[in-house]
Amino acid sequence: MALRNQISRPPARGAASPGTGRAPLSRAERGAIAIVAVALVGFCAFGFATGSPSTVGYVFSVLVIGAAIAWLRRAVLPDLLSFGLAISAIVSLAGGLINIGHNVLYNASIGPQSKGLGTHLLQYDHAAHAYSSFVIAFACWVTLAAPHAAASHRRELVILAVGTALGLGAINEMVEFLATIAHHGAHVGGYSNTGWDLVCNFIGAGSAGLVLARSRGPAV
Repeated sequence: MALRNQISRPPARGAASPGTGRAPLSRAERGAIAIVAVALVGFCAFGFATGSPSTVGYVFSVLVIGAAIAWLRRAVLPDLLSFGLAISAIVSLAGGLINIGHNVLYNASIGPQSKGLGTHLLQYDHAAHAYSSFVIAFACWVTLAAPHAAASHRRELVILAVGTALGLGAINEMVEFLATIAHHGAHVGGYSNTGWDLVCNFIGAGSAGLVLARSRGPAV
């Protein structure tokens, strides 16, 4: 509810910086960027120190998505969304670079495995992908759709935001795929892993779309 309220009402807007058309960073945005910067440096150092072959791939994915959001941003992002995106970056880096036993955190699970579904019902990977797609869909809404949203076209723009979030998730899967090829299949989960990642991306982004579509507040 709190996230929907922040997204639904207009964010605080500062004067645009000369020549950029972008509002100055808010205190929350600066804090979120600082958190991500520390996380990137820390996880990058940790990954190289532990010899993780996926370090460059995961750091690159976070940098690309962060750069895309920064490039598209014109208005101040809601505070809760700013920190939500920072948490998403940490969740992604931790999932791919921290080992639990002989496997990465992404593969950590609780409970039995479903033979029919080919996966554990409660797995870190699933929750991480659903959460990240959820907040990225809101970021796509704020940066791409909300400035142009009107009551008569809200549904179409919600679909745009959800589809963009799914596209970014697919790019992340592509980076993971190329990284596993480059490192001879390290941490590769096969078609089942990729498929469930995409399913969880859809659940997260689709849930955000439902929240946005049902919101009765202003466009942004």
